[in-house]
Amino acid sequence: MDIMKTYKYETHLHTKQASACGHSGGEDYIEPFFKAGYSGIFVTDHFFGGNTCVSREANWHQRIDEYCSGYEAALAKAESFNRENGLTGTDREFKVFFGIEQTFNGDDYLVYGLGKEWLYEHPEVETMRHQELFEAVNRENGLMIQAHPFRLRDYIRAIHVHPREVHGVEIYNAGNRPQENELAELYAKQYEFPVTSGSDIHDVNFMIPSPEKLPLGGMEFDTPLKDIFDYAQRIKNKEGKIIR
Repeated sequence: MDIMKTYKYETHLHTKQASACGHSGGEDYIEPFFKAGYSGIFVTDHFFGGNTCVSREANWHQRIDEYCSGYEAALAKAESFNRENGLTGTDREFKVFFGIEQTFNGDDYLVYGLGKEWLYEHPEVETMRHQELFEAVNRENGLMIQAHPFRLRDYIRAIHVHPREVHGVEIYNAGNRPQENELAELYAKQYEFPVTSGSDIHDVNFMIPSPEKLPLGGMEFDTPLKDIFDYAQRIKNKEGKIIR
C-alpha cells in the first residue's frame, strides 16, 4: 500500500546571527532538519523589540542587513545542499522562508510576509504597536501569530493576549511546559483561531535524540509550500496538521 508523502515545515526558529539567545547559525539547521524529514524551515529571529543581537548604532539598512543574515545564511546553505543532492526543482527541495518574531512587553508575535525589501522601506516598523503591525501585515497579505501566549518565566512580567490583533495562535511550542500549550489550545478554541506549532529552536543540538529533550514542532501539509504567502493563506484557511 502506498503511503502518501507529506511535507513538514519548522515555523519558529532562531539563529545566532540575529537572536541574542541563538546558539547555532542559520546554515547549521539545513541538513539536520532535512534528515529529520522536514521539507523546510522558517527563520524567525528576534526583531528589534525583543532579544536581538543586532547593533542599535548602525543605520537602518545596516541593521536590516544584519538582522536578515541568519536567514540568508540558511537560504544559501539550502540552495547548495539542494544542488549537491539533486533536489533543486523537485518536491524534495528543502526550502527556507523568512519571518520575524516581534515582542511587545513580553508577548511575542510571529510575523510572516514582511520581507527584507519591505523592512528597508518601513523603519517605522520598529516602533509599531500591536494594531499598527497587524494592519501592516494585513496590507501585505501576511500572517501574524501569537507565539507561546501563555508562557510565564522570570523575564516575562505578565501574560497578555490580543485576540483582535492576530490571525492565529501557536498552540504547540516545544519550549513550553505542557500546561502552557494546553492553555494556548483552549484559548484558540474559544476564539476559533487558526493554530500553528513550532519548535522555537535556538540550538541545533536540541535535535539530538534524547529522553530529556522535547519533540520538535512544526506544520505538516499534503503538498509543498510555494512561498510564504501560500503558507499564510493555508493557515488562515485552517489547513495543515499540527506536529507535536
